Amino acid sequence: MMHLKYILPALLFLNTLLSAGTMYTLSGIEKVYPVVEIGSKRVPQKYKSLIMAQLKESADELGLDTKGYDPRSLALLVNELYIGNSVVIKVRLVIGEEVKRLDSGEKTFALTYDDAVHFTADEDIEEHLEDAMDELLARFSEQYGEENKAIAKVVVDENNFAAAMGYETNYETALKKAKKAQKNVMLVLVSNYCPWCRKFEQRVLLKKEVDAVIQKNYIPLIINKERDSFPKELDMAFTPIIHFIDYKTLRSYKSLLGYNSKEEFLHTIKTDSSK
Repeated sequence: MMHLKYILPALLFLNTLLSAGTMYTLSGIEKVYPVVEIGSKRVPQKYKSLIMAQLKESADELGLDTKGYDPRSLALLVNELYIGNSVVIKVRLVIGEEVKRLDSGEKTFALTYDDAVHFTADEDIEEHLEDAMDELLARFSEQYGEENKAIAKVVVDENNFAAAMGYETNYETALKKAKKAQKNVMLVLVSNYCPWCRKFEQRVLLKKEVDAVIQKNYIPLIINKERDSFPKELDMAFTPIIHFIDYKTLRSYKSLLGYNSKEEFLHTIKTDSSK
């Protein structure tokens, strides 16, 4: 029997290889019925509603109709596999629908899209699960966008984040705009090769409900602290760093260090009495 230390890397490599290209097509799909099933005892059922919300949000961003029932299902399936003494969580994104066989014309149920991510079960299951969801939905969205360009969303990555989201990138310009609009500045300091910065952008700042509050109450400003100028007293040891700067005093009245979840950050900006 192959030793476990060789099996796990092989499994992860195979998953990467299979995800590099796909025989499936997403062209012309306009409506799906979202489904989430958790078949692992190590993944709490409480995550089901959160996964469903993220699945629907991604579909909505792509212009996919998820209202009402449809025979074509977009399903996110979470299961566990046993390899030796280790447990591997498999997160799988599939489309299942009724199709006709070419030879007989008989209708049958088939998977017309299938992608998966694996990770070992440990104490960071929630973080691994979020990463797996992000990876699967990103690949799905990218392929869907390529094959349905007319309705594809613009991919927002770290290079076009500020332009796509309407954030300022110059400190002095943001302060002038804040004084004129009589709004405080929300400064997000990021850095190169910072995975938590990217996660904060993708999982929090990109969300519609978060962005709506930001745009209404602040002048949003994002600065790469390794490249752009800003007052060095605002710097801290880690990134991301979020400062809320009073447009009158030009001083930071509240600071957040490190990654904040969507719920935590939304609560912070909704209850900000200085805005």
